[in-house]
This record gives sequence, structure tokens and C-alpha cells, in this order.
Amino acid sequence: MTEEWKTKLKKYYQGKLSDEEAKEVEADLEKLDAYQSVIDEELDADEHRDDAALPENDLPDGKAAKMVRSSIRHARFSLIAYVVMIVLLIYPVMTMASYLYYGWGNKANRLIDAAIETVYVTEPNVSLEEMEIEEEVGLFSLDVNMDLFKRIGDKDIKLGDWEVGYQFDQAEPPSRDYITETPPEDIPYYDTKKLYHPEASITNHDTDAWDTLEKLPEGTVAEAYLSLNDLHQPDSMREITEGLDIEWRWYAIDTGLEASGKSSEGGYLAPIGYPAQTDPDAWSPYHDGKPNAEQFMDSLRFLEDYEQQAVDIAHAKWLDLDERIDYLEGHGIKAYGGVVTGPSKEILKLQDNESVRAIYLGEVRLWN
Repeated sequence: MTEEWKTKLKKYYQGKLSDEEAKEVEADLEKLDAYQSVIDEELDADEHRDDAALPENDLPDGKAAKMVRSSIRHARFSLIAYVVMIVLLIYPVMTMASYLYYGWGNKANRLIDAAIETVYVTEPNVSLEEMEIEEEVGLFSLDVNMDLFKRIGDKDIKLGDWEVGYQFDQAEPPSRDYITETPPEDIPYYDTKKLYHPEASITNHDTDAWDTLEKLPEGTVAEAYLSLNDLHQPDSMREITEGLDIEWRWYAIDTGLEASGKSSEGGYLAPIGYPAQTDPDAWSPYHDGKPNAEQFMDSLRFLEDYEQQAVDIAHAKWLDLDERIDYLEGHGIKAYGGVVTGPSKEILKLQDNESVRAIYLGEVRLWN
């Protein structure tokens, strides 16, 4: 729109144009109205097209919000369904892989044997029963449940149970549940020690043991930890209790480190040993297939390959098996003490025995 036409339009409204000029302006205004109509029609058409393309713009705000929330819930449910479906597909595969892992190379049985051998070697007067050992394979995990027993008099009494867990082949500290009145310390140390090498200082005197045995009535049986004045061949240990109704249950073995009672790293070194009697159960490592002393060496060599697992399972936190095995292979097997059981009055007769250096009284029961 030019300035000349604007001036002419202004004069038109003021009535200052000639008839001919006024008709020209009116013709132009009619053209402009026609142009405006066309533009309005096009704009209306564009708006309808936009509305058709975006119908949600016509929805009320509340309904649109509900649709958005519904879409989010649907997406969440879909995601959960996908995850559950994937887990259901993967779980059987992982379970099968776990069984293959523990079955390959007889791994599960060897890990179970590591737990069993650890108990026999590190727990004085403790035994296991095959029917009371259960195992369960999980996702790359293995749980071994064992009931522990000890002999008091002529009867095996239940000591408690251990649950040993493996993640892959790494052992975790067992969950221990004792039902006895005098359970062992979780972590043994000098002030709870019960068996002493002839050259070791006694740090845990049971000064009342002999008096207690004397006061116990007839008809009671007891467990006693005996420390000797000298080292003895295992076969000669029965000579110490000859003529008495007493049974040796476990021998504590000298491995060259017991005099100091310290590991090569300076930590407290708990006693190790083996059952004095053969086990009547054929599955037991200390069955009568070979002498218990030979089986003890086999146990140590086996555990040497699983020493970290044995340390994690045992109360003892150091075992130093390689050094102990070397010593035993060079010096032979000799005992410096062990555990006996029998009638209380029979054990009391050892008070004047020159071979006995110290005694620590364990469990006491009525005659069985």
C-alpha cells in the first residue's frame, strides 16, 4: 500500500475526491475485501487441518492428564513384564550352569570334603555322621549343613550344627549353632587354650579341674583335655591310661610350631590333630581303611590345596599347612596331648600320673 493510495483513501473518507476518483477507490476497496475473504478461508482451512493432525489439543486438561498417567503405567507394567520374562528365561539357564560348575571335576564333593576334613583336623573330639550332612546348590553357591557330635563317656552327644556356605569355591565363615553348655570360642586365643606343648607356657590354667572331678558324684562321665610332659608316639599314648576305663578320643600333634604357639605371621596357632579311634562309618575319612596317622597326613595334603577355605571354615585363623607338612614329613608324627573321656573318677586317677602336665575339664554328663 503506497503513500499516494493512503492519501487518496483519506480524502475519500473526507469527501474531497471527485466522483471518478471516488469510484476508483471504491473498486480498490472491493478488491481488498475479496482478498481478505480468501485469506480468511485459507486460515480456517489450515486451522482445521492442524486440529485434525493434533486431536489431543481439543481434549480437556483432566482427560489428557489421565491419558498420560495411563500411558506411564502401561509402560511400567510392560517393562516389569519384560524383566520377569527375562528372569524366568535366565534363571533355569543359570541354575543349570551352577550345577555344571559344581559338577565339573567333582568340585562340589571336594568342597564338601574340605569342610569335613577341616572339622576332624581342627576340632578336638568332634565327629560327623554321613546322614546328618546335607548340601544344597544355589546360583553359583553351595551350602553344606553338618551336625557335630562329641563322645562323652560311651555316648555321642550332639554338639550343634554348622552351616558352611560357598560362593563359587570361596568359603564363608560358618553359621554355628551350639546346643552344648560350653561351646568353643569363636576365635581361639592364648587365654582360652586347652592343650599345651611341653615347651609352651600355660596361659589358661584350669586350677579347679582336679577338685571338680573329686567332687563329682559316682555315675558321672567327663571329657578332659590332657597336656603331657613329653612328646609321645601315637601308638604309645594308650600306655599313659593303661589300666583305666578311659578312652583317648583325639590326639594333638606336634608340628614344630606348637612350642611357640605362633604362626609364621605371628598369629595365634591353634592345635591340630586327628581322631584317636577309627570311625565305624565307612564314609568317614578316618574309617579303618588305613591307620589314622596316615589318614591325618592325607588330610593335611588335601587341605593344603584348600587352605584358605579351611581357614575360613575353622575357628583357627592360621593353619600354616605347608610348613607343618614339611615338619611332619621330616620328623614324624608325635603327640603332646589330646582329649580323653570316661568315668569322672577314672579320669581323677590321672592326677598323680607323671606323664600328665596339665588338665582342662570339658563336658560332664550323667553316666551313659
